[in-house]
Amino acid sequence: MRIVGITGSIASGKSEVSKYISSKGYKITDADYISRNITKKGNIGYKVIIDNFGNVIDESGEIDRKKLSNMVFNDSKQLEKLNSLLHPLIFKEIDKNIKSFNNEKTVFLDAPLLFETMLYKKCDEIILIYCDEKTQIERIILRDNTDEEKARLIIEKQMSVEEKMKNSDYIVENNTTLDKLHFKIDEVLNMIIRD
Repeated sequence: MRIVGITGSIASGKSEVSKYISSKGYKITDADYISRNITKKGNIGYKVIIDNFGNVIDESGEIDRKKLSNMVFNDSKQLEKLNSLLHPLIFKEIDKNIKSFNNEKTVFLDAPLLFETMLYKKCDEIILIYCDEKTQIERIILRDNTDEEKARLIIEKQMSVEEKMKNSDYIVENNTTLDKLHFKIDEVLNMIIRD
């Protein structure tokens, strides 16, 4: 089985690419979905967060992601702690999910932090989705209902696109329309399938 990583910085269009690839019938393991699922009430990640970060619960009893994010975003030690606790749980689920697709020739691993978490080592090839910073900031402001300063801070905290490009096999620019993005992804899929 060949594993193809899909990654990109925040608001680059990575999730749209995964959705499109999935609509073509390919199997996708979504690291963000697994992360959110593990931290839902009743699951192991939920307990880990409560035990280590205290009261970060919303009215419904679920993890208040905004509260937790604010707690760890400006404190690298807290962020490291959170990652060291959750990443092993997430990686175990990712492995389990990928193994469940063992009859597939090619599966995709959608992970925004593919390089930062070393998940790229599981991949045979990597697709990087990127857009220019102006487009990225506009998308973050619109999607997250935030301001430009916060959007820039989020971007600065991530590995640079240039660094990600060095380790990617397919680089897809996404500054324009969905139709153009889909066309580019079709071209990439054709190259992957040909090999």
